[in-house]
Amino acid sequence: MKLGQQEIVAAALQLVDEQGLDRLNMRALAGRLGVQASALYWHVGDKAELTSLMAVSFYARALAAAPADVGWRAWLLGFGHAFRGALLAHRDSARLCAVARPIGDVQESAERLAAPLVALGLSHHAALSALASVISLALGWSVYEQSNALHDHLAEMIGFDESFAGGLAAMVAGFPDPPPGEEA
Repeated sequence: MKLGQQEIVAAALQLVDEQGLDRLNMRALAGRLGVQASALYWHVGDKAELTSLMAVSFYARALAAAPADVGWRAWLLGFGHAFRGALLAHRDSARLCAVARPIGDVQESAERLAAPLVALGLSHHAALSALASVISLALGWSVYEQSNALHDHLAEMIGFDESFAGGLAAMVAGFPDPPPGEEA
Protein backbone atom coordinates (compact mmCIF):
# COMPACT_ATOMS: atom_id res chain seq x y z
CA MET A 1 0.00 0.00 0.00
CA LYS A 2 1.27 3.42 -0.95
CA LEU A 3 1.32 5.64 2.11
CA GLY A 4 -0.06 9.16 1.74
CA GLN A 5 -2.15 11.63 3.71
CA GLN A 6 -5.46 10.13 2.57
CA GLU A 7 -4.44 6.62 3.65
CA ILE A 8 -3.16 7.93 6.98
CA VAL A 9 -6.37 9.88 7.65
CA ALA A 10 -8.53 6.88 6.70
CA ALA A 11 -6.56 4.60 9.03
CA ALA A 12 -6.72 7.18 11.82
CA LEU A 13 -10.50 7.38 11.46
CA GLN A 14 -10.74 3.58 11.65
CA LEU A 15 -8.57 3.60 14.76
CA VAL A 16 -10.75 6.25 16.42
CA ASP A 17 -13.90 4.33 15.45
CA GLU A 18 -12.53 1.25 17.21
CA GLN A 19 -10.74 2.76 20.20
CA GLY A 20 -11.89 6.36 20.59
CA LEU A 21 -10.18 9.70 20.10
CA ASP A 22 -8.36 9.54 23.42
CA ARG A 23 -6.49 6.41 22.31
CA LEU A 24 -5.32 7.89 19.00
CA ASN A 25 -1.55 8.22 18.84
CA MET A 26 1.05 8.09 16.11
CA ARG A 27 2.59 4.82 17.31
CA ALA A 28 -0.75 2.97 17.25
CA LEU A 29 -1.55 4.46 13.85
CA ALA A 30 1.82 3.40 12.46
CA GLY A 31 1.23 -0.13 13.76
CA ARG A 32 -2.15 -0.24 12.02
CA LEU A 33 -0.48 0.82 8.77
CA GLY A 34 2.45 -1.59 9.21
CA VAL A 35 5.08 1.15 9.21
CA GLN A 36 7.36 2.83 11.72
CA ALA A 37 5.95 6.00 13.31
CA SER A 38 8.72 7.99 11.64
CA ALA A 39 7.23 7.10 8.23
CA LEU A 40 4.05 9.01 9.13
CA TYR A 41 5.96 12.24 9.67
CA TRP A 42 6.81 12.44 5.96
CA HIS A 43 3.10 13.03 5.36
CA VAL A 44 1.75 14.44 8.63
CA GLY A 45 3.76 16.81 10.81
CA ASP A 46 2.34 15.72 14.17
CA LYS A 47 -0.80 14.51 15.92
CA ALA A 48 -2.30 18.01 15.87
CA GLU A 49 -1.96 18.15 12.10
CA LEU A 50 -3.40 14.65 11.83
CA THR A 51 -6.52 15.60 13.80
CA SER A 52 -6.87 18.74 11.69
CA LEU A 53 -6.71 16.66 8.51
CA MET A 54 -9.27 14.28 9.96
CA ALA A 55 -11.59 17.22 10.70
CA VAL A 56 -11.10 18.59 7.18
CA SER A 57 -12.26 15.23 5.81
CA PHE A 58 -15.71 15.71 7.39
CA TYR A 59 -16.13 19.17 5.86
CA ALA A 60 -14.95 17.86 2.48
CA ARG A 61 -17.48 15.02 2.59
CA ALA A 62 -20.30 17.42 3.39
CA LEU A 63 -19.28 19.81 0.61
CA ALA A 64 -19.15 16.93 -1.87
CA ALA A 65 -22.56 15.64 -0.75
CA ALA A 66 -24.35 19.00 -0.79
CA PRO A 67 -26.95 19.13 -3.56
CA ALA A 68 -26.24 20.79 -6.90
CA ASP A 69 -28.62 22.90 -8.96
CA VAL A 70 -30.71 24.09 -6.01
CA GLY A 71 -31.24 27.42 -4.30
CA TRP A 72 -28.92 28.56 -1.54
CA ARG A 73 -31.37 27.64 1.24
CA ALA A 74 -31.76 24.09 -0.08
CA TRP A 75 -27.97 23.88 -0.45
CA LEU A 76 -27.52 24.89 3.20
CA LEU A 77 -30.08 22.30 4.31
CA GLY A 78 -28.33 19.61 2.27
CA PHE A 79 -24.92 20.62 3.56
CA GLY A 80 -26.13 20.67 7.18
CA HIS A 81 -27.60 17.18 6.92
CA ALA A 82 -24.51 15.91 5.09
CA PHE A 83 -22.15 17.39 7.67
CA ARG A 84 -24.09 15.88 10.57
CA GLY A 85 -24.21 12.55 8.71
CA ALA A 86 -20.46 12.62 8.12
CA LEU A 87 -19.88 13.31 11.80
CA LEU A 88 -22.26 10.63 13.03
CA ALA A 89 -20.56 8.05 10.81
CA HIS A 90 -17.45 8.18 13.01
CA ARG A 91 -16.97 7.90 16.74
CA ASP A 92 -15.83 11.06 18.56
CA SER A 93 -15.82 13.04 15.31
CA ALA A 94 -17.77 16.01 16.67
CA ARG A 95 -15.34 16.40 19.54
CA LEU A 96 -12.45 16.01 17.10
CA CYS A 97 -13.84 18.81 14.89
CA ALA A 98 -14.44 21.02 17.91
CA VAL A 99 -10.81 20.80 19.06
CA ALA A 100 -8.93 20.46 15.76
CA ARG A 101 -6.69 23.37 14.89
CA PRO A 102 -7.52 24.98 11.54
CA ILE A 103 -4.90 24.36 8.87
CA GLY A 104 -4.02 26.12 5.67
CA ASP A 105 -4.49 29.66 4.53
CA VAL A 106 -7.54 31.33 6.09
CA GLN A 107 -8.44 33.20 2.90
CA GLU A 108 -8.21 30.05 0.77
CA SER A 109 -10.38 28.13 3.25
CA ALA A 110 -12.95 30.93 3.29
CA GLU A 111 -13.07 31.06 -0.51
CA ARG A 112 -13.46 27.28 -0.81
CA LEU A 113 -16.23 27.14 1.79
CA ALA A 114 -18.14 30.16 0.49
CA ALA A 115 -17.83 29.34 -3.23
CA PRO A 116 -20.95 27.13 -3.58
CA LEU A 117 -23.15 29.70 -1.83
CA VAL A 118 -21.62 32.66 -3.64
CA ALA A 119 -22.38 30.85 -6.90
CA LEU A 120 -25.98 30.55 -5.69
CA GLY A 121 -26.33 34.27 -5.03
CA LEU A 122 -25.09 35.02 -1.53
CA SER A 123 -22.37 37.53 -0.79
CA HIS A 124 -19.10 36.12 0.51
CA HIS A 125 -19.87 37.45 4.00
CA ALA A 126 -23.46 36.13 4.03
CA ALA A 127 -22.26 32.74 2.77
CA LEU A 128 -19.65 32.39 5.52
CA SER A 129 -22.05 33.60 8.22
CA ALA A 130 -24.74 31.14 7.16
CA LEU A 131 -22.24 28.29 6.92
CA ALA A 132 -20.83 29.07 10.37
CA SER A 133 -24.34 28.86 11.83
CA VAL A 134 -25.19 25.61 10.07
CA ILE A 135 -21.84 24.04 10.99
CA SER A 136 -22.30 25.09 14.62
CA LEU A 137 -25.76 23.57 14.81
CA ALA A 138 -24.68 20.28 13.21
CA LEU A 139 -21.57 20.11 15.35
CA GLY A 140 -23.53 20.83 18.54
CA TRP A 141 -26.17 18.21 17.78
CA SER A 142 -23.48 15.69 16.95
CA VAL A 143 -21.70 16.35 20.24
CA TYR A 144 -24.93 15.54 22.08
CA GLU A 145 -25.59 12.47 19.96
CA GLN A 146 -22.07 11.12 20.48
CA SER A 147 -21.96 11.90 24.20
CA ASN A 148 -22.02 8.87 26.46
CA ALA A 149 -23.36 11.05 29.25
CA LEU A 150 -26.18 12.75 27.33
CA HIS A 151 -27.27 10.59 24.41
CA ASP A 152 -29.63 8.21 26.17
CA HIS A 153 -31.06 10.95 28.39
CA LEU A 154 -31.84 13.20 25.42
CA ALA A 155 -33.10 10.29 23.30
CA GLU A 156 -35.85 9.76 25.87
CA MET A 157 -37.00 13.35 25.37
CA ILE A 158 -36.59 14.01 21.64
CA GLY A 159 -36.00 12.36 18.33
CA PHE A 160 -32.57 13.50 17.18
CA ASP A 161 -33.27 13.36 13.45
CA GLU A 162 -36.57 15.23 13.61
CA SER A 163 -35.34 17.81 16.09
CA PHE A 164 -32.17 18.50 14.12
CA ALA A 165 -34.11 18.78 10.85
CA GLY A 166 -36.63 21.17 12.40
CA GLY A 167 -33.97 23.34 13.98
CA LEU A 168 -31.90 23.44 10.80
CA ALA A 169 -34.94 24.32 8.66
CA ALA A 170 -35.97 27.09 11.07
CA MET A 171 -32.46 28.51 11.13
CA VAL A 172 -32.04 28.49 7.36
CA ALA A 173 -35.52 29.97 6.83
CA GLY A 174 -34.53 32.84 9.12
CA PHE A 175 -31.48 33.88 7.12
CA PRO A 176 -32.14 37.14 5.26
CA ASP A 177 -32.52 37.16 1.49
CA PRO A 178 -29.76 38.89 -0.46
CA PRO A 179 -30.53 42.53 -1.25
CA PRO A 180 -32.19 43.06 -4.65
CA GLY A 181 -29.69 43.14 -7.46
CA GLU A 182 -27.11 41.20 -5.43
CA GLU A 183 -28.59 37.76 -6.10
CA ALA A 184 -27.14 35.77 -9.01
